[in-house]
Amino acid sequence: MSELKEKGLGVFINLDKWGISTFTLKIIAMITMIIDHVGFLFFQDNHQTYIILRSIGRISFPIFCFVLVEGFFHTSDRLKHAIRLGIFALVSEIPYDMLYGRFFDMARQNVIFTLFIGYMAIWALQSISMFRAAYPDKILKHIGAGRLNTILELVTMAVAFGMAYFLHTSYSYGGVMLIICFYVFNNHHIGRAISNLVFNIGMFGFGVQWWGALSVLPIAFYNKKPGTKKLKYMFYWFYPVHLLILVLVKIYIIH
Repeated sequence: MSELKEKGLGVFINLDKWGISTFTLKIIAMITMIIDHVGFLFFQDNHQTYIILRSIGRISFPIFCFVLVEGFFHTSDRLKHAIRLGIFALVSEIPYDMLYGRFFDMARQNVIFTLFIGYMAIWALQSISMFRAAYPDKILKHIGAGRLNTILELVTMAVAFGMAYFLHTSYSYGGVMLIICFYVFNNHHIGRAISNLVFNIGMFGFGVQWWGALSVLPIAFYNKKPGTKKLKYMFYWFYPVHLLILVLVKIYIIH
């Protein structure tokens, strides 16, 4: 069992040969996201097709969360990574709002805001666990550094969940929770898979989100290799650009 926790599918197959790189995971997430948004924009009047396309699209978000956490552990500059996420969250907001028929709407925020909040949360959690904060000696004497760190970690998570909830980000606090779970179970394949299943099946009740549990499979085949790095920034631009293109196509068809 311990070997399965550490290696996952690597216990049964050669992931170096048959596994999936970070690049391939991103491509899968991008394709399923496009399918999801095509269903949302163009097939709302065709219930069966709409449900099929939206169900396929549920696979994308857990993969993006997983790739985000992998990027957190492997990036050479977390500050630049966070700044890029923040910038593209802002850039994507108008195309995202146009998806819902408005040019600007504070009623909901795009998914990159969720990723950004999750990223900052796991960064804060790691900082707390690696460095003892400068707690006052009187408090430290009575409570202890370990308990104080735990309290600070709980506060950090509560703030992150609250931000996602009150900003109405896509997937809300549940999305941030999944990012934190992927962070906590970074080297624990079983815990990672269970967290993903609970997120998709346990948090959203009956509906299309159940199909997001299928993301467990491509993530299980991850071989810890980056794949090509030539299209690094394409994944940042993909989200706002594909939304804008789809919205413009919808406007053209209507008129």
